[in-house]
Amino acid sequence: MKITDLSLREKVLQTVILRIRNDQFVPDNVGAAFFFGEIITDADEMGLDNARRILTEYIEGAEIPLLIASDFENGCGSMLKGLTPFPYMMSLGATNSEQIAYDYGKATAMEALSVGANWSFSPVCDLNINRRNPLINVRGMTDDPDLACRLLKQMIRGMQENGLAACAKHFPGDGVDWRDQHGLTTNNTLSFEDWKKLSGRVFQELIDDGVMSVMSGHITLPDYQKERFPGNNMYLPATLSYELCTNLLKNEMSFKGVAITDALDMCGVMGYYKDLEEAEIEAFKAGYDMMTWPSANYVDNLISAVENGYIPMERLDDAVTRVLEMKEKMGLFTKDNHPKLLNEEEQNFVKQTQIRTAENSITLVRNDAGVFPIDKEKVKTIAVCTVSHWEPAYEEGRLLVKELEAQGFIVKHYEKSSVPADVVKESDLTIYALFSRPFRPRGFLDFHYLEASKVAYALFESIPKVAIVSFGSPYFGEQFFEKAQTYVNAYTMLSPSVKAFVRAAMGEIPFTDFSPVHLTSYEEETSLYQGWTPLKK
Repeated sequence: MKITDLSLREKVLQTVILRIRNDQFVPDNVGAAFFFGEIITDADEMGLDNARRILTEYIEGAEIPLLIASDFENGCGSMLKGLTPFPYMMSLGATNSEQIAYDYGKATAMEALSVGANWSFSPVCDLNINRRNPLINVRGMTDDPDLACRLLKQMIRGMQENGLAACAKHFPGDGVDWRDQHGLTTNNTLSFEDWKKLSGRVFQELIDDGVMSVMSGHITLPDYQKERFPGNNMYLPATLSYELCTNLLKNEMSFKGVAITDALDMCGVMGYYKDLEEAEIEAFKAGYDMMTWPSANYVDNLISAVENGYIPMERLDDAVTRVLEMKEKMGLFTKDNHPKLLNEEEQNFVKQTQIRTAENSITLVRNDAGVFPIDKEKVKTIAVCTVSHWEPAYEEGRLLVKELEAQGFIVKHYEKSSVPADVVKESDLTIYALFSRPFRPRGFLDFHYLEASKVAYALFESIPKVAIVSFGSPYFGEQFFEKAQTYVNAYTMLSPSVKAFVRAAMGEIPFTDFSPVHLTSYEEETSLYQGWTPLKK
């Protein structure tokens, strides 16, 4: 399709990423449609059939082929019930395997296409430089740019070579600030020289390797930016910054793909202009080619801005050209874009990728008391204490109990209270199972009052008989359990990682000694990780 074939309104519609809401079909010929898991309600094939039906209506109703997107950060099951959730990105980093990374991307693409999706707002490419960052943590792969570049390239190739466009996020790099873009604008405070070695290097190598799209974060890069917003004397977030989008990303870094905003309903982009309607026009002017969930008046407002000369036609044509070229590269104009159901062999590949990722990512950080592998001759009874501030995680704690019982152990389970000291003494082994992930709830990943109280008593009695396993943040070992003789990072609050931990604990599969993030105590850290390699114990 030629851009000259499009009217002004049709061009503007190509810059819209519309959020699908249940059966509310929007006939406008937008560039992309995004869905969360709420478009289905059942965790079975009937629910998936409903998703396919809704997405097929969008596909068939589009005069210009439609990009259909979702946040498949850790597999399609993270968005759609009935599909396969993969271990989080930090688990993938812990595998240290380029082949698993490629298969992770390929399997995600296969399941995405099985419901009609063709674009994922992933992978998360942020380096987890600040362990206090509330948004990245296990959503990110690592804090090491070497590991990130090596595995992210393979994951993106796995996605894009199998029909799913990737999106590197969150430019210019989250994971440095300790705050949350859902609440305010955050900052990447690296010097520009260090940024080019760390966050910037990752984005540059992925751009050079052909990633099709890049998503901005509501993040500043103060050492690069010169212009401050006159209303509050602050640097603009990347979403609104011509310096960061056009000058840095598109010109200096030579990004030729589609640049999109992060969600425009986040507070990190608010407070600079009088309202969202004005802010999204400024985001487009700054150089972003597609708006993620713009206001209802966005199309009319952008048409007016072009007609009155505030937005040059060249800026609009550049954006639409990028969108159409991305669709062309994906073959959307020539191939059948309907959902493609997976055969038995393909379904098995997806499932095996989930299992292989989990089983190759369980990091044994300390085993000083020789607890693992568990000796069934010495260990007959196990006490399990589940620790989490998110109620659904307790279901995975119960799965851990079932898996241990299936191994023949007598297991006592504690969910809402600490393990009593007498039980610790009477049990042959006590396992504290820590479950956490970003967004559950929004805010810091630290344990709160009740959970922190539980973990505070974990090592008071019989330290050699206590094992800690974190199905989430890898930093709890240093934060709460520096004196623990037995500590494991499993990274992921999902069933495959729980099962993989039990298999490793029993000696059925090996633990890995590879940590994708730096685990020295806080006092030993430097502000920049220059010259080190991922920790091996």
